[in-house]
Amino acid sequence: MQPEQNDLGNELNDKAVLGFLMRNPEFFVNNQDILPRLRIPHDAGKAVSLIEKQVSVLRGKCGTLENSLRDLIAVARENENLHQRLHVLIQEIISAPKLERIVSLTRSSLCENFNADDVQLLLVANKAAPRTRNKDAVVCDVKPPTRRRRARAIDGLTVVAADSDVLELFAELFDSGETLCGLPSTENIACFVGQDSANIASAALIPLVYEDKLGVVMLTSRDESRFATGKGVMFLNQLGELLSRRLHSYGAITPSLVQ
Repeated sequence: MQPEQNDLGNELNDKAVLGFLMRNPEFFVNNQDILPRLRIPHDAGKAVSLIEKQVSVLRGKCGTLENSLRDLIAVARENENLHQRLHVLIQEIISAPKLERIVSLTRSSLCENFNADDVQLLLVANKAAPRTRNKDAVVCDVKPPTRRRRARAIDGLTVVAADSDVLELFAELFDSGETLCGLPSTENIACFVGQDSANIASAALIPLVYEDKLGVVMLTSRDESRFATGKGVMFLNQLGELLSRRLHSYGAITPSLVQ
């Protein structure tokens, strides 16, 4: 075992450090990145030397950069985890057979991953797109029974008619095609939760558009800074695009659900 290894195994003190440096005179040459962290006295009386001042400034900048780097790494890790969770959500939404399941997955995931206190969906009633018949296909005289989706109220979902005046309140949102953060107007909030808006301090509105206006998703929070104006909305935009395509391919959203 080397002498320096014996020293490291014992209690570290000034004498041990001095002995290590005496045996390794090239230590600071090989480890120059540690120099800005060290406090080395420079006897200049009451005056502060220019070199000492430069070292102090560099040490402060080094600490600031390290803190910024740690913050960036933390944000990158959080975004990576969020991306993974949204990837799972996308797979589940794509395979969800019922509208109730799509709405439930969207609400629970956005509440959990974006710290929303509540999530509400406003969808536009539509009709199923007619299926085209292949002229070369064999036609069977016996028609199979028509399957009808059971119309019933779904938690967190409001359905309006395609010609409803409500959609005019979101005209700018649909035109922009981007998620909007801030505090919506009382009229906009009322479209989702009626007059129960006392606990809403901030919200994010996600437009659902694919070849036509399909609806709006609203995330709300009691914290006015949670969805404040200027917040990053990249993930919300991506989710909105996916949800729009899924709702477009879903088929008819029955007018029986119109509120």
